[in-house]
Amino acid sequence: MKKSSHNKIKNTIILFELLTRQVTSDTMKGVDKSPALAILKNHFKPTTYLGKELVMYQTLVNESYKSEAKANMLINTILGVRKKLKAEELKKAKYELIREIKKHYDLVEFFNTKIQNYKLFASVYRLFEGVSVARATELVDSRFTILENITRTKKKAGEDKMANLLSEYRKQDEDVRLLAYQLMVDKFNNKYADLSAKQQNILKEYIYNVSNTESLRDFVLREAYALKLELQKAAKRVNDKVIKIKLAEAIVLMKKYEKTKTIKEENVLSLLLYHELLKELKHATK
Repeated sequence: MKKSSHNKIKNTIILFELLTRQVTSDTMKGVDKSPALAILKNHFKPTTYLGKELVMYQTLVNESYKSEAKANMLINTILGVRKKLKAEELKKAKYELIREIKKHYDLVEFFNTKIQNYKLFASVYRLFEGVSVARATELVDSRFTILENITRTKKKAGEDKMANLLSEYRKQDEDVRLLAYQLMVDKFNNKYADLSAKQQNILKEYIYNVSNTESLRDFVLREAYALKLELQKAAKRVNDKVIKIKLAEAIVLMKKYEKTKTIKEENVLSLLLYHELLKELKHATK
């Protein structure tokens, strides 16, 4: 079977997403001038080929219509505008972007990140590249994926607020997005100022490795194992039967981390809460 025609190294919106995440990682590492930020501002200006193509990607990813006819018209319109971009100039722009990223970051590590909307981003890429690259069946599947995304049923107010927030966030231009990242970092610093050294370290590792899923998973697994041992020690010092049962349940949950393949925000939050539990137990057993 022929391999998929998608290449994330040439996918403009994926490159933009990864660079934006890298800005966060650089900021939390104390990098004074993030190379990723400079790359974003230089290569994704509205007047550049990459900036223009990014707007087209974002339109198909973020726009929504109830009517399938309107959705199809939007897709056709975007494809018509996309054809006006000079293929050689766009190819050259992507080559220069990758070369610039390679100067500052390890490409294997840089691309080693799970993309939330990967299927949708890949579908837009295949549709943009056309029959010369993708198979006919891939083009059909890709178009339907985009069509379903544009005409998807909206959730009721109050449901999945984070998803809605992220959707709005992605519509903003690069400067607003990068500012939002900086505000997020400041918020973390203020909110978690009273955490213990271990809790602060967990949070720091989570943000540092936002663009490196393997490193984050390794860290979380090590931390979960260490927490399990501490909880087992704490259980021996506790006399209250109810607390003993709760600790036993927590220890079982810690063991489940070993089978976790993808680390999510709730996994990191759980580690912070278990450390909070240990702090309370230490105070109670003094």
